[in-house]
Amino acid sequence: MKGCGGIGKVGLEDVYQLHVNDIYRYLFRLTRDRRQAEDLTQETFFRAYASLDDYHGEKVRPWLFKVAYHAFVDWHRKQKRRPVDYVGSVPERLDASAVDPADQLVNQELWEAASACLERLPEKQRQVILLSAMQFSYAEMAEVLGIGLADVKRSLFRGRQKMRQLWKEEGL
Repeated sequence: MKGCGGIGKVGLEDVYQLHVNDIYRYLFRLTRDRRQAEDLTQETFFRAYASLDDYHGEKVRPWLFKVAYHAFVDWHRKQKRRPVDYVGSVPERLDASAVDPADQLVNQELWEAASACLERLPEKQRQVILLSAMQFSYAEMAEVLGIGLADVKRSLFRGRQKMRQLWKEEGL
């Protein structure tokens, strides 16, 4: 395949196995719906396979997240003003070391409070914070979101400031 930078049929399966869980978690955090995240994850890998000609040897992970982000944006636009529920459900993983039910409740409440604050951020700030939490570099975030490096840094700085402000306002 032209321009696929060494990703062939066998390599694509390896790429899928390496990144499917991260893509799913990212899309789940965006949609807050397990089923929709699964559908969008499959859509992401379908689009990635279909657009291998557009892959020019860049890092695979940011490229896949860019495809996932665009799949999410397309899905979100189709929802026709139907709001995305970012805090509708608890995270897919609670802290495994929290055996005590009281600890689990505190973790769940903190997660819900953080999610509520995250939901109140502008879309770009929310995106860079999520990608930053997934250990993306500034350059990778810029590539995924299709924005400049300075815009990533500015959005991350402002998003973190706003999160701190919202966190304090909530008394947490």
